[in-house]
Amino acid sequence: MKKINTWLEKNKLKNFPALIVIVTFVVFIIMIISFLNHNDEDSSSIYVIEDAELRTGPSSAYPVISNIDKGQNFQKIGKTGKWLEVESANKKEKGWVAGWHTNLDIEADANHNAKPLKGKTIVLDPGHGGSDQGASSNTNKKSIEKVYTLKTAKELKSLLEKEGATVNMTRETDKYVSLDERNIKGDAYISIHNDSLKSSKANGSTVYWFKDNQKALAETLSASLQKRALLTNKGARQENFQVLRQTDIPAVLLELGYISNPTDEDMITDQLHRHILEKAVVDGLRAYFSE
Repeated sequence: MKKINTWLEKNKLKNFPALIVIVTFVVFIIMIISFLNHNDEDSSSIYVIEDAELRTGPSSAYPVISNIDKGQNFQKIGKTGKWLEVESANKKEKGWVAGWHTNLDIEADANHNAKPLKGKTIVLDPGHGGSDQGASSNTNKKSIEKVYTLKTAKELKSLLEKEGATVNMTRETDKYVSLDERNIKGDAYISIHNDSLKSSKANGSTVYWFKDNQKALAETLSASLQKRALLTNKGARQENFQVLRQTDIPAVLLELGYISNPTDEDMITDQLHRHILEKAVVDGLRAYFSE
């Protein structure tokens, strides 16, 4: 001890006990800071490290509930993959946030900024065609379903090809194609239609699926349409359509509005609105192939 005190005095340091207290205090502060910044994935308390979105489900395809700001605190109440179910301290907000936006050590998805559709083959099936005109409106526009399913498919094809996908269409002109001939293989199959009823009040979009391996695609596309589209969203529903029954690949039948409803008809015939719908389908496919 004497040698230590001599060394401390020689180096113009104050008494040893005081130094011990200072060092102990510094170590204690470091430990507190380390504890507060501990990024334990099992921790129930988290905060957002960058601006993000709170969503209704564990995928970017789900609708946004609200925007959340960097620094906001939440309680983690669940986890699916890399997505966290969270609740605000006052319990007024509840939803899902991508884990890589939080202080937890969760790596962003490999395809987060990539093109998940690159190399995928998407089959687009414009409903009806030729002698089969499909549904028609009762307004002065006299809109015909087969015309707008083909327009939508062609516009959607262009968007998908920009994402790196290969697109095969069951028809590219106004011709009749049998149901058997529509059975083309790929990574996903989308049959495009417009709904119709005698009542002009029926409205909205519906995504149909039949087989179990089609349900996830239908729900993902429905969530994406709900997020973007102005049409009323009727969700994903199971239905025994032959075009879905005859294929083993993930397939859906989209009813993109009621051509028998004047308001829906205006949106069906408007290219800008169709583009919004088509972007929603692309977003849904991107989310589906990113999972």
